[in-house]
Amino acid sequence: MDFANLQIQVRYYGALAYYAGARQISVEVPAGSSLRDLLSRLEEINPPAYRRLLQGNTGGEPFLRVMLNDVLINQDHLNIPLNEGDRVTLVPGISGGSFENRGGRL
Repeated sequence: MDFANLQIQVRYYGALAYYAGARQISVEVPAGSSLRDLLSRLEEINPPAYRRLLQGNTGGEPFLRVMLNDVLINQDHLNIPLNEGDRVTLVPGISGGSFENRGGRL
């Protein structure tokens, strides 16, 4: 292993696993990379799995939920630096209407 690089484990859930073609991969990134850098690298590797998820909906909210070592990371904090052996989990966000928007019916 090149010590100037980090090995990061990336786990995919839901439709992401289908689009990525795997449930888990190992990605090498330069030392000093952030979570945002990793997401950019993943988008380069497999654009169909990320393009729409990272762009988000019309309100600007990304559909992608990112966890670092099993902790949910807010989209405003993606500049967190990565460390050797970190585990990143990617989950497509789930959305739906509110109870009130359905006329109070389930």
